[in-house]
Amino acid sequence: MTPPSGFLAAKHYVLYWKLTPEERLTLNDTRSAAYAAHPQLARVKPGDVLWFVNVYLGRLFLLGRLAVEIVADDIDLAQELVGSYRGEWQEADWYALANKYSVEKLRDVEITPLASVLRFNSRYADRLSVDEGGHIEAIQFRALRELHTDSAKILDEIWYGEIDVPQSAQDYLELTEDDTAYAEGKVVTRTIRQRQRSRLLVQDAKYQFKSKFGKLYCQICGFDFQAVYGIEYIEAHHTQPMSSLEDEQMTSISELGMVCANCHRMIHQRTPPYSLEEVKSMIQANQRVKHGHSESD
Repeated sequence: MTPPSGFLAAKHYVLYWKLTPEERLTLNDTRSAAYAAHPQLARVKPGDVLWFVNVYLGRLFLLGRLAVEIVADDIDLAQELVGSYRGEWQEADWYALANKYSVEKLRDVEITPLASVLRFNSRYADRLSVDEGGHIEAIQFRALRELHTDSAKILDEIWYGEIDVPQSAQDYLELTEDDTAYAEGKVVTRTIRQRQRSRLLVQDAKYQFKSKFGKLYCQICGFDFQAVYGIEYIEAHHTQPMSSLEDEQMTSISELGMVCANCHRMIHQRTPPYSLEEVKSMIQANQRVKHGHSESD
């Protein structure tokens, strides 16, 4: 799946979707995000995005995504516009409708580890309240809540499969890399608990790589940002996942690889991550297949 364009122009909202235990069991097979019903949907505009969430036993779940095409205040009109939606309609003052040709299926993805990372555009409650046991109260979603753009991107990455849901917030921060001390793995407290990465280490690794090879380029696919965009850039990938560090420890430059953004995403399509050699082999294997087809045509 590919997210639609206009991401930054749209407003993203979180809306609570009630589920019975029976509905949860069949969610992936029978439900879709064709419409939403809520008294506060009058503030939503065409082009905005609704993210459906649910709380079960104190755990937070992401259920679906609806790109709003129409907002209506009449149930008969809403039903006519949605078309062949199967399911019992919920009565409400306002309805947000998806394009009937691009309705997305609902899923059940736990995002509790990222609850403390999410931020909302609010002067009074810009984050979720999470107790010491990591539990969340559903009442926090009683009102429609507007997501900060950075938090909307987090949900977008997870929903469209660009990253797996990490086991903790610090694991998520590792995936969003470019990091902060040669001594690594020490747990520090900021807005959330995370493990330190060494920015100095990353800078030194890039400097050493450029000194050795004359430029910065992807060690997997060979992409050169300077040659294509005229801007020197590369991402440093830590071959040893942060989650594997038991305590503060030293990391050497040899444990970092230089990769482009595309290859970096591919590395993290699996837990544990693919090695640089594995992703390079994927590319080479795909090229051989294409080359074989071109010769036979």
